[in-house]
Amino acid sequence: MPTVPTATAAAQARVTTTTIRTWCRRGVVAATKAAGRWAIDTESLARRIAIGARRRTRKAPSMTEAPLTLTSKTTSVTGHIGVIGPADVLEAAFRAGTAVTLSGKFAGERVYLGHTRQIYDDGIVLQTIGLDRTLGPSCGRTGVHAIYLVNFKRLDEAPRLAALVARVEARLSANAWAAEQRAADEENRYLNAPEA
Repeated sequence: MPTVPTATAAAQARVTTTTIRTWCRRGVVAATKAAGRWAIDTESLARRIAIGARRRTRKAPSMTEAPLTLTSKTTSVTGHIGVIGPADVLEAAFRAGTAVTLSGKFAGERVYLGHTRQIYDDGIVLQTIGLDRTLGPSCGRTGVHAIYLVNFKRLDEAPRLAALVARVEARLSANAWAAEQRAADEENRYLNAPEA
């Protein structure tokens, strides 16, 4: 059984190494783990890549099917992404816990809906929010449309979106670390300044 390492599998499948590791843990691809490293079966990986290719080449939505597109500018949760589409379609997918297929820039990728946040009110409570807001007729679409928040913890079927989210999170972490370092440097200058 020929195998490849995680990085090679990720390059072949055009996904992140994190996605490959998730596939291995969930049994999406046949793999063995030795000394903390995954060895992915090449035939199993080829089958998974073929499944992904079939999903991407599905027909584009017809004019009767409403497009489901992403937005980050109009969500009420800062830094979060939502899906704009027919309210009934998004509500049904959120309630059933099923993925929706995107159109537009991330056409063919499938995302799950629902953002889980912690609320501190006499303890920690987890709340999952689907509906962000309903859009009126001014949104330029026919019918009632809404924005539902994307579940960032379930992006296995949206590798391009997962890569984008990972890049943004890495940039935010780097910026936060740099800000902390600047504050520490400033504090050290203040503490080590000669007394007047």
